[in-house]
Amino acid sequence: MAQLAPAEVDVVIERALADLPCDDWQVIDTRRELRSPRADFVVVGPPGVFVIACGRRHDKERARAKELMRLLETAHQVADAAGVRRDEVHPLLCLTGDQAEDSWSRGVTVCGIVNLADTLVFKRDRLTRDEVAAAATAMGRSMSDGGGKHRA
Repeated sequence: MAQLAPAEVDVVIERALADLPCDDWQVIDTRRELRSPRADFVVVGPPGVFVIACGRRHDKERARAKELMRLLETAHQVADAAGVRRDEVHPLLCLTGDQAEDSWSRGVTVCGIVNLADTLVFKRDRLTRDEVAAAATAMGRSMSDGGGKHRA
């Protein structure tokens, strides 16, 4: 699956943050960390921990299947690192473009940039505010410098 340019991923992060209640959500940019999960960023909020990779809408089916399986495995690793149950971690593939996407494939939620925030808040709440903070802190510690780059 073709990698997105950092500027494209930044657009996704900014759009996601713009529509999320900032007091209840923490976004961790994992792209620049040495020991980060293989995802573009991790978002922690009341519905759980979202492991998000950004991809192009027009990728071939085989490449998409590989990306989905890798993202699911990464979500399991993030569950361990964040100290939460696996059912509290949601792998999510966010596709570029102006079209909304709302599907589920191979255990991974697939959405478009335009409906990313809605996809994040749609799931029922599973974590308290303290658990959100603890999971984000644990994720930061699991990465190389112990801090990660948080955006809130």
